[in-house]
Amino acid sequence: MASPSHTGIRRRFALLASATLAILVLCGTCSCLQFSYPTFGAANEADFSFTPGAGIEDGALQITPSTGDLRHRSGRVCYARETLKLWNRRRTALTSFRTEFVLNIVPRNGTGEGMAFILTNNPELPRNSSGQWLGLVNGQTDGSPANRIVAVEFDTRKSGKHDHDDNHVGLDVNGIESASAYPVGNLSIVLSSGADVWVTIQYDGATLSIVAVQTYSFMYAWAGDLSQYLTDDITVGFAASTGDFTELNQIKSWNFTTLGDDADGRWRHRKKMRLLLAYLIPFAIAGSFLAFCVWRRLTRPRRLAYRNLEKMIDAQGPVKFKFRELRNATANFSSDRKLGRGGFGTVYLGYLKRMGVNVAVKRVMTSGNSNRGEQEFVAEVNSISKLSHRNLVKLMGWCHERGELLLVYEYFPMGSLDRHLYADAGAISNAPASASEATPELTWERRYRIVCGVASALDYLHHGSSKRILHRDVKASNVMVDGEYEARLGDFGLARVIQRDGATHHSTQAVAGTRGYMAYESFFTGRASLDTDVFAFGVFVLEVVSGRRPSSPVQCSYHDNEASFERGRHRQPPMYIVDWAWRLYGEGRAQDAADAALVGEFDPAEVDRAVRLALACCHPNPRERPSMRTSVQVLVGGAEAPEPPLLKPAFVWPPFGERQEIDLAHVGVLFTGGGGHCSFCSLSSTSFTGR
Repeated sequence: MASPSHTGIRRRFALLASATLAILVLCGTCSCLQFSYPTFGAANEADFSFTPGAGIEDGALQITPSTGDLRHRSGRVCYARETLKLWNRRRTALTSFRTEFVLNIVPRNGTGEGMAFILTNNPELPRNSSGQWLGLVNGQTDGSPANRIVAVEFDTRKSGKHDHDDNHVGLDVNGIESASAYPVGNLSIVLSSGADVWVTIQYDGATLSIVAVQTYSFMYAWAGDLSQYLTDDITVGFAASTGDFTELNQIKSWNFTTLGDDADGRWRHRKKMRLLLAYLIPFAIAGSFLAFCVWRRLTRPRRLAYRNLEKMIDAQGPVKFKFRELRNATANFSSDRKLGRGGFGTVYLGYLKRMGVNVAVKRVMTSGNSNRGEQEFVAEVNSISKLSHRNLVKLMGWCHERGELLLVYEYFPMGSLDRHLYADAGAISNAPASASEATPELTWERRYRIVCGVASALDYLHHGSSKRILHRDVKASNVMVDGEYEARLGDFGLARVIQRDGATHHSTQAVAGTRGYMAYESFFTGRASLDTDVFAFGVFVLEVVSGRRPSSPVQCSYHDNEASFERGRHRQPPMYIVDWAWRLYGEGRAQDAADAALVGEFDPAEVDRAVRLALACCHPNPRERPSMRTSVQVLVGGAEAPEPPLLKPAFVWPPFGERQEIDLAHVGVLFTGGGGHCSFCSLSSTSFTGR
């Protein structure tokens, strides 16, 4: 399931580039212009023409001034030793060329405006070409054919109403209006980051293409006849500008070469090669057809299974995406786009170009039993897509192609709740790698709203939808928060549907979940139920109230004196969050469970209500736990808060008055009490380990 490495991408691109160059050499003829500058020094100054303020500094071409007042400046640096001929010597074809350079844009006062690679018959810098004009044109000449300039722009500020964004590449003809634009943010590239950016551009006589930026190979192409815009002698170089916001625009290396040759020997060689290709092509076609037939035969079972799976998914359900679209949206599932990883898949940040939105793409792990995995995938897509609740993450679409199972969810830039809950401890899980902004304060009002939102979502899953759905993995890292700090419960990788008719059971088999949130009985019955979801919700409430991880032990004391507690006196063995909260409640100190980060700024009545409800939800006897509907009523004040026992009851299975089978395969050591019951009087709520 790992995404291809950058090394693999480079290798494939190198092969593609080599093949393209070979074809161009065989089929094209042109004049020759070639130079290579791995770096720049004082000895190279005579090779270039510089506008005032431009020059060579620190081994790089400085396109705009690097000292003095950097605002509202523009500049050009052009190769001066020789021009590029538009036509070959026989004037039978346009010149093909390839150029590679490393650009570096260092922000100074904000970021703006950008730079461009230029082909022009007018190398002089236009007046008043700073700001949005990029040193290409000005307000009077913009769009005029007399400019005779074709440019590939690297824009770092959204200047006009037609600009795509402030981080894109585009192609400009006689003006700054791009014929088309491509947002390089989709490739996790920030042009104005101060980092080196490798760019490769080529022209084959008919199409000007950007074929690579950094390690990403793609074809951003503009089909155009340069002879419609340029005359025979073309100057090549770079232009850049600044406005109110300034930056340093540098070129650190530059290679340029024309492709093809006019020599008679080369021409005869090409004729021979064409003759050889005329013989080889029929054999290649026949071999390709044979390979295609074999491929069709070998993949027929898989294609039939895929068609059957497509028919099983509700046509009125979520959008079906193509694998190629999701692969492009996530930059080929780049590690730079990874938002998080769990036991059932990896989530990537993606940008859907046709919808213009960011999404979270979950790449589901498949097991060896593919048929069962596909059936579960279909069941989850059909059931989850029909859910509609403000506190649930929305499923936007799916994809099953090339052996991949992909789910597309709405994306929340603020990330998951644990990112904010444990921000001070640096425990940020599921947050974008680029998120470096300060995390807003998680106040008590926001915490209580989040708890109410998750309770409402679980009530909807258990009682409000057409089918009962068990989430089975309620925890802080599976709760997203939006800009208003509304909770969105997501990650249905463990969710299961329970039919409401009498012919089906009300629980699901197989122990699954996360350490610290799993109910005791799950390990005996081998099943999950509504009650186990309620237990996990209780642990979640304590986690939000206290800011403590359920899987981390808490050092507890019988005494209220926090100073002596910190000095290490009267220490008791560490316990986990449920036992710790129960002890505070039993000592009449439920409000002490509030997170110290709140510095006392909370509603004591709401904290007491939340702790009581959480302990009732974590009752060792599942029959004593409230339903999620009752939990919602308690949180909103529509019902009295529960009164759990002051001492935590012992866990006994099966509960008195019921007969249930015990699956010993899930239990290592049992302490057997009288009457055939298994008692865990001394074990804490997280003594078991899930996934």
